[in-house]
Amino acid sequence: MPPTKKNRKSNRRGNPASRAAQPRTRRDGAPPGVPSGPAPAQGAQGVQGVQGGQGVPPGLTSPQTTPAGLAPAKAPDQNMPPGLAPARAAGQNPPAGLAPAKAAGQNPPAGLVPAKATAARPAAAASGRSRGTAEAAPPETVEPDTPPVSTADDDVPKWAAKAVEELLTPTYWLDPGESGEPFSATVRFSGRRTDVTGKLQPRDSFWQEETVDGIIPGSGPVAITAEVRGINPGEWTVTARSVARVGGRPYRSYPPPGHDPAGVYRVPPPRRVEIPAEPAATIHTSTLLRSKVPGIVRYAYATLVGLGVLVGLGLEALLLSHGHYSLFRPMLFSVIAILAGVIGGKGWYVAVHRGKKFDGWCIQGFVAGAAVVVAAAALAGPGIPAGAFLAAAAPALLIGMSIGRPGCFWAGCCTGRPVAARWGIWSSDRRLGCRRAPAQLLEALSALISGVVVLAVVLADGLAQSGPVAVVGLAAYTLARQVILGLRAEPRVWQYGRRVTGAIAVLALIAGIILLVK
Repeated sequence: MPPTKKNRKSNRRGNPASRAAQPRTRRDGAPPGVPSGPAPAQGAQGVQGVQGGQGVPPGLTSPQTTPAGLAPAKAPDQNMPPGLAPARAAGQNPPAGLAPAKAAGQNPPAGLVPAKATAARPAAAASGRSRGTAEAAPPETVEPDTPPVSTADDDVPKWAAKAVEELLTPTYWLDPGESGEPFSATVRFSGRRTDVTGKLQPRDSFWQEETVDGIIPGSGPVAITAEVRGINPGEWTVTARSVARVGGRPYRSYPPPGHDPAGVYRVPPPRRVEIPAEPAATIHTSTLLRSKVPGIVRYAYATLVGLGVLVGLGLEALLLSHGHYSLFRPMLFSVIAILAGVIGGKGWYVAVHRGKKFDGWCIQGFVAGAAVVVAAAALAGPGIPAGAFLAAAAPALLIGMSIGRPGCFWAGCCTGRPVAARWGIWSSDRRLGCRRAPAQLLEALSALISGVVVLAVVLADGLAQSGPVAVVGLAAYTLARQVILGLRAEPRVWQYGRRVTGAIAVLALIAGIILLVK
């Protein structure tokens, strides 16, 4: 490299060791590293890199002669300048102040911690839907040698994995009192698996808090149910206790202290849901379809909806046979309409919840999907007069819905708001059980009344003359449903939805009546 420009303080800076390592020009003009004394003659073997007997042409400098001010290249076995250390082979001692690279398994340098190979921690347990977590294992819990087997599979849909997952559904009963303002309650559930063999795992214990708002005095007894997931299956001991919050209202458990342990307690009539006098000592995990929740009747929804479909198809076949019409094509279109209604109900539900929920159906979407197919079949020609087909399909659809709709009441969906009124019926949304407005039963009643009126008109005037009555019946049911939706507990997604749907139903009702009286 070219020599650098010197300043007043020379170019030798740094500590003494680095200054000593810089080459210096000798007074005799010889380069550094060459021994002092007379220079050997040309052709002698003392000159580096030149074979004996070889000469250098005049005017040229030997390639082994280093200009003044530069240090010659050192061979690997020559001494290095002071302060620098040559590259050392593996296994040699490192320079002072430096640590050699450690092989795997050797002790690390002071102040450093080697990376340790650890087993993957098990998946976190289920968390509460309101507050808390279900992992929170006690301090004495020992981590397992191997992580627990996960029930979820990457290839299994999330809804299917939830359906087959083992869970707990403990319930806490409380007395809301008879008067006062609506309040919220927080309950902490904690449990430990009793049939543990070997080391205790994090998924063998849990705690989870459930906070429920809008509890109305006079609507009780009230049942708060938790859904605990992410735990190991087996027998569990679960305890529940109320958690006091700042500004919260005090409440007590139900049955109250001092009750008869042998007594039988039930929710207000007409329901006959029993309330245990004492909490269960142990409970066993189960799948969602086999879990027990107060007020919920498993498989009631599928049973009643299936029964409603069969009754509707049977009623339509009887009406067509009574009018001496063929059955094959009209019944085929009716089956297609049912399938379209199922798709429409699912699509409507997903649209209403903006793609965030997929585990339900909407009856409004079912009616819309079935009505579209029925109208298209009437225009395309179902093999019988269009008016007769509509007149036979409308009462079958409405009466079938009146049978299937109560399934929502026992399944815990489409629930009404909590009320303290005596006309309320005790029911649960699978999390909060209390006296509620029976919105599902009122919808079933409106469908039944509409279906019976349409059926009476059809039997009085005949299928051929009763086509417009189908429009009148469906419009009347839709209009009544918009009023009943005001009693539902779930919040509105679109504030103008009920008004727009109600306005369309009114127009359809007026048009149907005009066509019917002509």
